[in-house]
Amino acid sequence: MNQDIEVLLEKYYDGDTTLEEEKVLKSFFQNENVPAHLQSHAAQFRYYVESAHEQPTITFDERLNLILNPAPEKPIKKLTSWFMRIAAGLALVLVGFGGGALYNKLQNNSVADVAEIDVAPIQEIKTVLAFEHTQSTSASERIQAVNQSYTLSKADQDITQLLVNTLNFDPNVNVRLASCQALLRFKDEQGVTESLIQSLGIQTDPILQITLIETLVAIKEKRAVDQIQQLAKDQQILEAVRTKAQEGAHKLSQETSPSV
Repeated sequence: MNQDIEVLLEKYYDGDTTLEEEKVLKSFFQNENVPAHLQSHAAQFRYYVESAHEQPTITFDERLNLILNPAPEKPIKKLTSWFMRIAAGLALVLVGFGGGALYNKLQNNSVADVAEIDVAPIQEIKTVLAFEHTQSTSASERIQAVNQSYTLSKADQDITQLLVNTLNFDPNVNVRLASCQALLRFKDEQGVTESLIQSLGIQTDPILQITLIETLVAIKEKRAVDQIQQLAKDQQILEAVRTKAQEGAHKLSQETSPSV
């Protein structure tokens, strides 16, 4: 059974799983007896279930459907594909926003001494996410390494830099999304929010663009307004991204609280 789950995980991180296969994964990781070598995958699938009631805003959902489902003469298959990808991206954003709460749950349930378990995860994360190892590791292995950052008791500058590099340059969009979510935990560390803002100018995948906009709006990062406004005006990107950028820039401009 575990071998089948590992095969499904590979398919999931490559974006090839069916809805039924994803249900199998979610059901498996709800079990309390998940093998130790698969524990790093369990957190995100458990949170998918916990956050299932959360949805994108009604206005954005309506506008997104309008944008991605225009007149019949448009290529329906392509537009449907974009809608599914962006919907999946938005779902992952919701998971990311809950990362801090999830981390606290994991910490409260841990019976091991944190100081003793930090060393091994740090070294493994550094090994797997090192740029020179990207071609020799699978997407699931890199996501597993990213997820291990949630077990660290404190920030590590080398780890946060590796997460930033992974966000910007990993060839797999799911790995980049995982890195963006992981960086939320370290948003108060020096240079992290600046890196998230800069990444807006690097990312070309609509899912990542929308994820970063949602992330920066969620943490009320007003310094991102200019970069988000540039996306809103860029006629070369998907209209759904421009719509989200317009909404994000407006929300941040209306914020009166200090930047986090």
